[in-house]
Amino acid sequence: MLDLMIADLHCDLLSYLASNPSRTAHDRVARCSLPQLKEGRVFLQTLAVYTETKKGSAHVAKEEFHAFENLFLQYPQEVRHLTKLEIPSLLDKVHFVVAIENASGLCEEKEPLEKAFSRLESYIEAAGPILYMSLTWNQENRFAGGNYSERGLKKDGEELLEIMAEKGIAIDLSHTSDQTAHDIINVIEKKGLPLVPIASHSNFRSICDHARNLTDEFAKEIIRRGGVIGLNFVRNFMGRSMEKGLIAQIDHAIKLGGMGHLCFGADFFSTEGEKRIHVSTEHLPFFHRGYENSSCYPKVIDHLEGHYGKEFIEKIAYKNLAAYFERVYDYSR
Repeated sequence: MLDLMIADLHCDLLSYLASNPSRTAHDRVARCSLPQLKEGRVFLQTLAVYTETKKGSAHVAKEEFHAFENLFLQYPQEVRHLTKLEIPSLLDKVHFVVAIENASGLCEEKEPLEKAFSRLESYIEAAGPILYMSLTWNQENRFAGGNYSERGLKKDGEELLEIMAEKGIAIDLSHTSDQTAHDIINVIEKKGLPLVPIASHSNFRSICDHARNLTDEFAKEIIRRGGVIGLNFVRNFMGRSMEKGLIAQIDHAIKLGGMGHLCFGADFFSTEGEKRIHVSTEHLPFFHRGYENSSCYPKVIDHLEGHYGKEFIEKIAYKNLAAYFERVYDYSR
């Protein structure tokens, strides 16, 4: 079996930690706990600051950013802060970088838009680089329409895109309506923004027909513009079989020309007390058996070995993300 290290683009550990002060990063119920990340040989994990669009979203985001900062104070022997967007050379600890899942965490619906810009600036100063941001979650907000909305990009969203381009923050299409994704690409093109679209935790709609998955049109745009796509392990986004679905998703990415752009973005989150009806509509577990948490990656790699060569598997494991960092963040300039 290949003994590969893993880089993952999305999990919800911060949401788990911030919602209850008695919780720790060692709690296995989180599904992306430190022990599980280590067992899965995950050396680079993106932690999403996740909020819903409702009153108090800015406070929730503030608490999750605080939880991110606390990780490095509470677990200095186990974790390290990724202070530059590049693959770390030391692999003795789990490296964390932060991202924003839903810009409602920066600015609530009735607040002045300037709040979003000032909060973003303060979070970058305190937490370091932000790898990516999605304007929305599943529903519509002041910025755009989410996955289950037909609304497109709004004026506030367009202004936020310009700030993201200035800050080097990728725009995440994993939680956009198709109209929003279309509008974002058009704004990037029209204004010549140095803004890279990615999908941090989405699969392909041609293989699994779900609003959370990418159409071929948007997958091709991400690939053409040098972004990355993180494979999502949630059952309803992967398909009825994890083993067959994973291979089908990867084969489709290859068909679209995405061999150099595919990564992992498993989307592990705690399901304790969850009511995520939008995720699991069939009263089935959120994740396939054997693939329920971050420790599953050796099993994933073992499965891929039966279908692909070592070089390609290494690309998905971490080398495609390394190449993305080199394309977008050239620190030698």
